[in-house]
Amino acid sequence: MTISQETFLLLGGFVIVAVAARRLAKQFLRVRLPLITGLLFVGILSGPFIFKLIPHDAKNHLSFINDVSLAFIAFAASAELYLKELRSRLNSIKWVTFGQLVVTFLLSSIVIFFLSDMVPLMRDMSHGARLAVSALFGTIFVARSPASAIAVINEMRAKGPFTQTVIGVTVLKDFLVIILFAIVFAIAAAAVKGVEFNLWFLLILLLELLASFLLGLLLAELLKLILSIRTRKLVKTACILTSGFATYLLGDLVKEYSQLYLGKEFLIEPLLICIIASFVITNFSRFRFEFIKILGDAGPYIYAAFFTLAGASMSINLLVDIWELAILFFFIRLISMIIGSFLGGTIAGDPPLFNRISWMGYMTQAGVGLGLATIVAGSFPDWGNEFATIVIAVIVMNEFIGPVLFKWSINIVKEGHARAGIPVFDGVRDAIIFGLESQSIALARQLKDHNWVVKIATFKNVDPEEYPDIQIVKIDSISLETLEK
Repeated sequence: MTISQETFLLLGGFVIVAVAARRLAKQFLRVRLPLITGLLFVGILSGPFIFKLIPHDAKNHLSFINDVSLAFIAFAASAELYLKELRSRLNSIKWVTFGQLVVTFLLSSIVIFFLSDMVPLMRDMSHGARLAVSALFGTIFVARSPASAIAVINEMRAKGPFTQTVIGVTVLKDFLVIILFAIVFAIAAAAVKGVEFNLWFLLILLLELLASFLLGLLLAELLKLILSIRTRKLVKTACILTSGFATYLLGDLVKEYSQLYLGKEFLIEPLLICIIASFVITNFSRFRFEFIKILGDAGPYIYAAFFTLAGASMSINLLVDIWELAILFFFIRLISMIIGSFLGGTIAGDPPLFNRISWMGYMTQAGVGLGLATIVAGSFPDWGNEFATIVIAVIVMNEFIGPVLFKWSINIVKEGHARAGIPVFDGVRDAIIFGLESQSIALARQLKDHNWVVKIATFKNVDPEEYPDIQIVKIDSISLETLEK
């Protein structure tokens, strides 16, 4: 069997599993658990360690699914970063983001470095490599989940300064985390390979970041062209996903040919390219709403494939050995998050109550964190799989606990607006029509003919005898008091 035939067969089987996983994962919503947790769980069951529906080598043949998904995750994370909507809470967002990005990253990285003898994958590494791997953990620990945050906010109908700050920090952090990861990943790759850190290394790193930034601007122009074409949404979606995948193909080509002709790998960061392009489309083009709509419609299918494959790639045998370590890392992230959130909120001058509980809004992790873990797993075959297994275990714990804590914090600050209970139907169908026009009169009479009790509310002074068959109520304003009256 040729490689293409094997890939095709594996893809066909995986699509069936992913479709089933999407349906089964919805059952997790009934017990108030995130959909992502369900997808990961079904992926684990389908993987090579339990039911073996997805074989062990499937992740090698289906790596393009990861590439497409990671590009999509970068698009989606940056599409939420709309600067005009963040201005009202910009000071708090800025300082809380700073607190988490700096304190959580530095504190968790330092603690993991000093505990590196307890981490099997780091025991035989040099001090430089240990520090670099610790920084990779610290970077991923900063990542949050905009999708999970938005889901909780929508469910709670939450609105207020606390909620605005949480969503602003969440979105801005994921944007900055991808940039931080690009830097840390390049340093880690050099440290693990024993490359000397000098002025030449820093110059190459700056050139790599600059090249990624410029390619992001070029990709933004390509996305504008795609979005400007009058064609079906499905075609645009396919073109957008293909353009994201193309950044990974380009990255592989640049890496291969730079090594061949220059004797040195030149690494461009596809995630950074995609996040820059999405930021430009969201903030500096007329296609923001269409772009977000396309991403929103494609999201459920992309996430189903990505998280199912991630779950299937998770090494259960490794998890059994490192579950205590995963719990320890969970608490390292938790404590560093509490300190970073409190420090940032205090500097911003937020209310003390906000500062004490704001960490509850930042626990949940999902797409970006998991995506970065898969990049590490694919780039460092010797220890990357163990690294990803620890990260996935921490993410799953955060997925269980994070939404509950966020809901609790919203209730503490009284920014939740739970829907009123459904009233008991009293047998009378009532209707209030606002505005006295010919159409409203016709509608009122039509409803009355079908046994509705109808009132028309208007600001006008009307002679009751002019419409003797309709009850017309004079109101002074549209307010809660008026509606209750």
